[in-house]
Amino acid sequence: MATKSNDASRAHFRLRFTEGVKAELRLISNDGQLLTPSTTTVLLLNLSQNGLCFLSGLKLPIQQNYSVEFRMTISNVQIIVRGRIVWNAKKDNQYAHGVLFECSNTLRSLIIGVMNQEILERQPQQRKIHYLYSRLLNKKRMHYSG
Repeated sequence: MATKSNDASRAHFRLRFTEGVKAELRLISNDGQLLTPSTTTVLLLNLSQNGLCFLSGLKLPIQQNYSVEFRMTISNVQIIVRGRIVWNAKKDNQYAHGVLFECSNTLRSLIIGVMNQEILERQPQQRKIHYLYSRLLNKKRMHYSG
């Protein structure tokens, strides 16, 4: 049975993958130990600063007694991040899983930067718009802080 996480996790932009971005998945105990010696490759469907969605032949349970660890490369940056399965749903002959990250703010900032870089690589004509928005945002921050 599929369950969905709360609406707050949907508040962030999602970077959708259409070209088949793969990640290596490992199951980790709460004390950081590998639960199985093997890893499996999964297909990433989307990524946000707070989590991701992946597709796999495995149906992983929604439980608090383990974490999942992903090793992925996006925009030539390797990211290793842990999280918890918060929902799953059958999709054709496989299972889609939603993961909520458990990571530091530093890692979250790296993920946001990588997502931004990926968007710019996909749509280079948007680079000027991103630059203008960031300048406007920085001006507002300086205005409000003073």
